[in-house]
Amino acid sequence: MRYLLITFMLLVSSSVLAQMPDSTSLARSVEELNSALISKDTMTIRRLLKDDVHYYHSNGWLQLRKDITMDLYNGKLTYKKIDTKSQNIRVKGNGGTARMNVDVDVVMMGKQLQFKLDVFQQWVWVNNGWKLVARKSQKI
Repeated sequence: MRYLLITFMLLVSSSVLAQMPDSTSLARSVEELNSALISKDTMTIRRLLKDDVHYYHSNGWLQLRKDITMDLYNGKLTYKKIDTKSQNIRVKGNGGTARMNVDVDVVMMGKQLQFKLDVFQQWVWVNNGWKLVARKSQKI
């Protein structure tokens, strides 16, 4: 009986630890968002974005959550490649930041564009998962 109790406690503690915010899970969420933008996976994008997210592009263009999914759906913006060159992830409590240098290939309103960007993202841990609160990029 004691071994059963110990095994049960180990299983419970490992599942609790797996649901804590950390830099590894945030890095996975950043990559998952990039992949979802490329594949136009709006279900994943909606899951990873807070309702009140502010997504600023390097030209100052602001997209809100509904704009991001709509512009992917209607073809206004199509991500072809998001290649992360360097990345710095920081987590403190239920918040985290991701700063990265990326090469991005996009088609915007029919025009092929390539950028080298410094991207800063602010994330928050909500209901056992990371959600993007804000994103800002600038050309490098």
